[in-house]
Amino acid sequence: MTFVYQDAVPLTVQRNVIDDINHFLNVIEKILPLENESFELNNLINQEEKKYYKKTTVMEAFHSDFAKTIEILSKKYNIDPVEQCKDTLNESATNCIYGQRTRLKADLDQFVKHSKNEIALMAENIRSELESFLWFGVYGANRTHLILGSNDKVTGNITFNLNGLSYTYETVYADVPLKIKKFINEISLPVRSKTGLIHKEERITQLDISEYIITRIYDGEDFQLDMKNKKSTKKINITVPGDIKDVSIVYIAEEVCNIMADEHLSSLINLNKIEKLKNLVYEYLKNDKKIISKTLVNVEIDEKDAITNHEIFDCVKIIASSYGEIINEIFDHGFTRQEITIKEIIEDGTRNELFISVDEISSRLSALGGDGLELKDLLNL
Repeated sequence: MTFVYQDAVPLTVQRNVIDDINHFLNVIEKILPLENESFELNNLINQEEKKYYKKTTVMEAFHSDFAKTIEILSKKYNIDPVEQCKDTLNESATNCIYGQRTRLKADLDQFVKHSKNEIALMAENIRSELESFLWFGVYGANRTHLILGSNDKVTGNITFNLNGLSYTYETVYADVPLKIKKFINEISLPVRSKTGLIHKEERITQLDISEYIITRIYDGEDFQLDMKNKKSTKKINITVPGDIKDVSIVYIAEEVCNIMADEHLSSLINLNKIEKLKNLVYEYLKNDKKIISKTLVNVEIDEKDAITNHEIFDCVKIIASSYGEIINEIFDHGFTRQEITIKEIIEDGTRNELFISVDEISSRLSALGGDGLELKDLLNL
């Protein structure tokens, strides 16, 4: 299906923006109160800890002054019965102070433990609410993939980045093991090998890598593909920093050989097949249907944990800004600013109008107090 503005121009983001806005509102209505409550509870922990240390400091000062006072009195009335009373009073005071401090510490520990459990539960609820939304609901985020493969499992992580907001999902893939032939049936690399039982002679052979198992895929600043044969005796790394002409291919067997640095070997490389392999792997990375499970493991802003540092609202503001850009485009292509309206065109040509009123969004945001009003501005409402 296709999503278009009211003037039939396709949306720059091919998503059901109305559903996404509703999902966004549902999520923030749940997580922002949780974050505020967690923040207040964390502050309360700090306040109770300060109270405890203040009380224990006063108690220690009292204990010290009490001992000095008893010492002065015992010297003034310097007889054995008074000395015995002094020792008894000091021991009693010490026991009393110790008991009071122990009780205060036990009460503090119980409060902190209970509060931190509550904070951890709220953090998990925030993470759970964000897990389904962040995967699809953030527009314009860059994705970096890392896949690690072996004979019995293929796992990885995908990190999304947008204007200081970063979040990572751990992923599990269906194709085990993940072989080169999954992407291309026939592909080989020229390598130097030694043959002969008595007199070893070096010659160039074409090494079939179609059965090689992929052990690592990375598509960050450059593209990297690691693979090995079934026995792990031969390994290959392919790195494409940009243009395929700059590809680096390292073959590791008895020795390490940079194929592209060998003029003779590099002349035998079929760069078209290498590029085709890279492009097919890219398509695989973008195909979410290959993922059988995904778990949100962290949310960061400016490289700090956003959940534990109570900075989820800053993350929400970044997302709201990206939504605000789309809403502006919808208004520019529409006929009113009272509703956010798009059209959905189904494959049979049926057109459905999708909309949400600005008043409804404003009402829901207003219920969140000052945070909601700030988000309303970011959404360009």
